[in-house]
Amino acid sequence: VYKRQALRSRKDPRSSVNGAVFVCIRLIPKNMLSFYPTFWHNIFKEIPKMTARSVPSSLAPIIEELELRQPKLVTKAYLEALLKDRGMSLRPDEVTHRLQIQGWLLSLKTKDAWEFAPASRAGKIGSGDPFIELRATLYHRPELPVAVAHESAVWLHGFARRPPEKDVISIPSHIDPPPALKGFRITHLQGRLDPVQIDQLPIWSVETLIVLMGERPRSYRTWPTVMEWLGDATSKIDYDLILKELSNRGMATWARTGYILEAGGREDLGDKILQQFNPSGKGPFYLGPRKSPGKVDKRWDVRDSVLLNRDVSISNRNLNK
Repeated sequence: VYKRQALRSRKDPRSSVNGAVFVCIRLIPKNMLSFYPTFWHNIFKEIPKMTARSVPSSLAPIIEELELRQPKLVTKAYLEALLKDRGMSLRPDEVTHRLQIQGWLLSLKTKDAWEFAPASRAGKIGSGDPFIELRATLYHRPELPVAVAHESAVWLHGFARRPPEKDVISIPSHIDPPPALKGFRITHLQGRLDPVQIDQLPIWSVETLIVLMGERPRSYRTWPTVMEWLGDATSKIDYDLILKELSNRGMATWARTGYILEAGGREDLGDKILQQFNPSGKGPFYLGPRKSPGKVDKRWDVRDSVLLNRDVSISNRNLNK
């Protein structure tokens, strides 16, 4: 590989970069290559741009400040404040234009928003942040009722082992998604609880996540991996918050939520929820496709075809007790 690369490098100076990336990738286990698809996509797409970027003397203080702050998002207002702190009289629109030309700011779909590409990336390469457009949108529209949802919420809470293939956000049905957000999978399900803030993003709370999985099971796409993280998630659930999230929802939602909580090891919450309503004889409540064969949990009257690997012995304990 090195000998072949040496011959190529005489003709194309960029080929040494290609060869280095090729050799590095050969040393990475195959099962790791799929974990960060956006990152690898950016690497291969931007290899021709992995060149040194110039730092004009007039922009050096600005680039230095950006390197120190490492902002995920840059706007004209942000640069205006930065210029004021540095005591510089340059116009923000002029600075953004020149930083884009030099490769320090990367364009986004959202207007008046750029991603900063620090020197550590060795070129005009994006970070691979799948939520960069959401960050930009919320900067300009902080009142927009949007939240990271479903599988993406599981990932950002730190429960899942890998990110989803397509990230999910929640927006009310009466609001048209901004064009920059149409690359997300969008659900119109809404929680009763306010989103929590993680990494400067609004995320469904764990209580909202579990209840809405129970309310609309088809909206959640990766049921086969739920048992990998469900125990960690349910251990963080607060009873008062789960009751607030369940308020004014249908009996099927209550039954499926209680069943999911017990699947995650929270029989204590299941007992408390059963004190609020009696699902016996009201079902069956389907967790999974109606036509799929499944196991019936008598305690909750739930027909389960998506969490079949759970231990149902707890749920089917002596009901006459």
